[in-house]
Amino acid sequence: MAKLRIVDGFMFHSEEEYQSALKEQKAVVYLRQQMSGKNASEIMKIYHQLLEQKMFHTEVGISFLHDVYVSLQLQKSISTDQLSPIDIERKVIENPVKEKEKKPSIKLLRQVKILRIMVIALLFVVVGMFAITLTSQSPTILDYETKIQNKYASWEEQLRQREADVAKREAALME
Repeated sequence: MAKLRIVDGFMFHSEEEYQSALKEQKAVVYLRQQMSGKNASEIMKIYHQLLEQKMFHTEVGISFLHDVYVSLQLQKSISTDQLSPIDIERKVIENPVKEKEKKPSIKLLRQVKILRIMVIALLFVVVGMFAITLTSQSPTILDYETKIQNKYASWEEQLRQREADVAKREAALME
């Protein structure tokens, strides 16, 4: 069963909002203690400071600000024109299911298409490189030593044959 997250009669559906409301509740308790016994002009200064600092975002804090606003309106020494309205800034929390249903933008689709073309082109390049390596007659790093040894062995064989031919000719000339 889901844990109920209730603060000052307000139910919060996310843990983040719930924790924020708990912090604001502590601040409200502290501010109520600080404001008790103060005159209307001092309370109005505190009220305006709270609005400037944008200290409250949850229903708990906004409810407190509204209570202060109403109590200041009831004061005869303060006119309504002197009170700033409460600016409520809400974080819009979108439904994650709707987020998945969103269609990708045209720019994103274009980028995906370009990336696919690049991947296919690079794949052809890699396959071509393998084909060239397998069909090439020039030595590669893998068989370089063997091919060089075979080349020198064939030179050595040719050299021995020439030496043998030269030795035969010398023997024939000496006779």
